[in-house]
Amino acid sequence: MSKRKELEARRREQQRKQNIQIAVTIAVIAVVVIGGALILSAIANQEQQRLASTLPPVKAVSKETPPNAEPFGTAWGPPDAPIKVEEYLDYQCPACGVYGRDFEPAVIAAFAPTGKVRYEIKFLPFIEDRVNGRESRDAAQAALCAAEQDKFWQMHATILANQLITGRENVGNYSKARLKEMAATIQGLDVAAFGACLDANKYEQRVLESRREAEARRINQTPTFIVNGQPFPGVQSVAEFRQIFAQVAPNVTFDQ
Repeated sequence: MSKRKELEARRREQQRKQNIQIAVTIAVIAVVVIGGALILSAIANQEQQRLASTLPPVKAVSKETPPNAEPFGTAWGPPDAPIKVEEYLDYQCPACGVYGRDFEPAVIAAFAPTGKVRYEIKFLPFIEDRVNGRESRDAAQAALCAAEQDKFWQMHATILANQLITGRENVGNYSKARLKEMAATIQGLDVAAFGACLDANKYEQRVLESRREAEARRINQTPTFIVNGQPFPGVQSVAEFRQIFAQVAPNVTFDQ
């Protein structure tokens, strides 16, 4: 073998050994990364299971359908009402829970019978982003699955009543199994049909489209109320809504 060919053979052998070393190094790194990810995932799953096991029993609530409610929908009040309110919420949002439990019933009582307000609930499921979860969107889906049976407002109230007051989120409180438990507390609701709707993720795209709509409108917190096109973020009382309505529709009057 000539000297030149011998040198070429050595270079090829060295290159082959380097390629093997690189491949082995990459394989080792991949094993470490995948193993670490699996360990972290297992730890996260164990923690989620531990937290889920500490969840309180599901509470049943009594909720009547608001006056002038849209059948099988998520709104009350006539479509041609002079004042239009859109509420964007995340069912895991503590402020949404406070509004829904402590203020919304009085808002419904004050304005739904008048026929002068159209009020629609929409969804901005963003809290689940922290853990790449699904609980915000699945809770919204559950409300829409109940709406199929004209039980939206009952499911809406039940979801909010079972919100974790501790502020813990994405720990299984709004898992599909638990949402089915909540649905089972609603009188007259077909739980089997509800479960099939929820398991099929029938309304996932509608919920995500609502989120995209909110983001396009630059809404970045919940609850946010859009009243005749103007945004009003944060919890609102009856008195505060009266002030808002007077601002956006000064010609519309309400009995005090």
